[in-house]
Formats: sequence, C-alpha cells, structure tokens
Amino acid sequence: MISENLFDEILLQPVRDGATELRVVSGYASAPMASLHLGDDLIKDRNVKVVLIYGMVRNDGVLLTDHRAFMDIEESKPFECHYRIAYPAVHSKVYVWMAEGKPVKAFVGSANYTQPGFSMARNRCEAMSEGDPQQALDYFEFIKQGAMEIGHDDIDQHVRFHKEGQQLPEDSDCETVPLYERSTGEVQRSAGLNWAFRQRPGYNRNLDQAYIQIGARLGRSDFFPPKPTRFTVICDDDVSFLAVRAQKSPGGDAIETPEGNNILGEYIRRRLGVQSGTYITRAMLDKHGLAHVRFCKIDDHTFSMDFVA
Repeated sequence: MISENLFDEILLQPVRDGATELRVVSGYASAPMASLHLGDDLIKDRNVKVVLIYGMVRNDGVLLTDHRAFMDIEESKPFECHYRIAYPAVHSKVYVWMAEGKPVKAFVGSANYTQPGFSMARNRCEAMSEGDPQQALDYFEFIKQGAMEIGHDDIDQHVRFHKEGQQLPEDSDCETVPLYERSTGEVQRSAGLNWAFRQRPGYNRNLDQAYIQIGARLGRSDFFPPKPTRFTVICDDDVSFLAVRAQKSPGGDAIETPEGNNILGEYIRRRLGVQSGTYITRAMLDKHGLAHVRFCKIDDHTFSMDFVA
C-alpha cells in the first residue's frame, strides 16, 4: 500500500519507468490538478498524455469555472477529459499507465485526481495500492462507454453546470492588494503588471506578461495555498483563470497564471481598454477604478477577485 509521496509514486514514477500515457477514472477531479500534473517538467519533457474520466458528474454536476479550465487545458496540452453522464455515477479512483499502447502499471485506492487527493495542500491520509494493469484498463474502457467528451456539442444537455461555488460565505476571508508599488505609488517599470518591460540586450518577452505582487505579509500567510498548489480565481466579470504563487521567497510573494503569464496581463489590459502589450501606468488604473484587487477565499482552492479603486 502507498500512503506517502503519492504525487511522485502514482503520477511521476511510472513515467521514469517508460510509461507514456495515463488513463484515469476519478470520482472527483479538478482543472488545477490537471494543470499542475501536466505542467511538471518530467511530464512535459516526455510529452505524456492524460485521459481523464470525471465520474461523479451525473450526481453533482460541474463547476462552470472548472469546465472552462478543463477546456483550456485540452486546447494547449496532451489532455482529454470526459464526463460520466450515464447512471450510476462513478466514485472509484483507478489510474492505469500505458506504454506502446499496452497497460503496464495500475493503481487503485482513495485518491481523487485533485490536489487535496494527492496531498498537495495538506495531508489527507489517502492510500493507493497496485492493481492488475489489464483489469484496470478494461474497467476504464467500460466506464468510458457511459462518458462524453467535454467538447461535445451536446454536453450541456447532459451535464449540469453551476456557479454555487462562487457564493461567498458570510464570514469570507478577504485581502486587498494594490496593483502599484506602495513605496512610490506608481506601477513598477519592469515588474508586476509591466514585468515584460525589461531593458536588456537580446531580452525578448511577451509584453503582456505580468504578475500581481501580494507583499511579504500576505506571502508569509496561509491565505493562498502554498507553492506549487494551483487554484482558481474568479473575476468580477465572470472570467476565471488558474493561478499559483510565484517568486523565490519561501511563501511566494506574487500571484501568476502558470499556463502563461500573458494570460493575466492580457486580461488586465482588456479591463483597462488598452491594446495588448501596452505599458501600464498608475493613471490608467485610477481612470478605470482598477488600482487595487480584492481577493476573497471561497474555499481552499477557489478565490474571487474584484477590482476596486
């Protein structure tokens, strides 16, 4: 039985041993977990494909922000996601690794394909055991018969998408941070929202790349999940994206979008009504009442982000 280092033992070690594709049946799953797993250097270097069946969708539906994030990951990475739409819903967790089209390693147990399931944020005391690879593959194929790929034209006829997770608890924990440098009152010249504007010979960066500096106090706190845990940010205009703590400080004193820092920068420039790649000033932020952002914790892996003057 495996109860420690689940992420490495279940999701990485088989790749070192030669596996090239992972097929997963998981009662619950999350886009932040898929993003984290597929973003691992080993997974990227070996171009590993993940095929996921999200099993409990028939009973519980899917958070709309997670669905959108799954769709984005499918477009950019070797990833397929299928929702179980047939009865009964499936609560099992089965992981089967493939090499040259054949099953070579399988695990079954209690760990959902989520960050908490693999102890990315805290110890959840999950356990997994090795199983028969061929039996695991047969089970995966059987469950897939009652599943639908998330990009199917009729997916919204079979799956309930909801926004309940966006409702803030009455005692919601919130933090407000400026989008400018506190010491000068101005947006940093080559950091923060203008991270890409660095004057170095031969330095070529997408000019939309940006991050939000949250400061040392908030960086030292447990308000945001620790590095490298990924979480969902839902903006006040219903746009959402995956985020992660960044920078070399132990806690991570900044928030960035791990699928590409240009995602955050492009979004903020759209809110300001300026062209992609525009250098951002404090005057622009003040004109549109966007000088600060207010993060509120919905749950451990979901935050709202509102712009305030």
